[in-house]
Amino acid sequence: QRGDTLLDVGSGVGRLVLAAALLHADTLRNCHGVEISPPLHDAAIAARVALDSLSPSPPVAPVEFTCGSVLDGAGLEAVEAADVLFSYAVTWASGETHSRLVRALAERLPDGARVISIDLALDAQAAGAAESGARFELLHQLTGPNEETGGEATGLVYRLVRDRRRGKGGGTASGGRP
Repeated sequence: QRGDTLLDVGSGVGRLVLAAALLHADTLRNCHGVEISPPLHDAAIAARVALDSLSPSPPVAPVEFTCGSVLDGAGLEAVEAADVLFSYAVTWASGETHSRLVRALAERLPDGARVISIDLALDAQAAGAAESGARFELLHQLTGPNEETGGEATGLVYRLVRDRRRGKGGGTASGGRP
């Protein structure tokens, strides 16, 4: 949607972030990638520099890359600013790591934020975030071939719905996103 901020959690070399910035230059307010691996983060920065050196320069939405975790610091601040969050990082698949991510999203994403997850279901209550007053409402699910793995993958699209009486933003009459 116009004015949205896109966040790619586990952005690797920045392909999704840069593609979104190019395809939605006049729509997205910001395209942000957070990557914990310094070599992958450095490759994303190099790709951004290469994009900037093109002549003529194509229209591109603002792009930002952060090296770190989305569970603290600047990465967590990026979660708090996201309207659309994408996660395809296989490192989130382990039980406790996945629960920590889902808890952070439930507690810190703005009400109405959309989350696109590949193969990983989001359940705020199961992740121990019931106190946040948040739940992930499944909007769409699609299974199809995954060229990277040679198997199938399921894309899950959620909307974060926050109980206005509890959790972040509780008690306000406005502030949610459509």
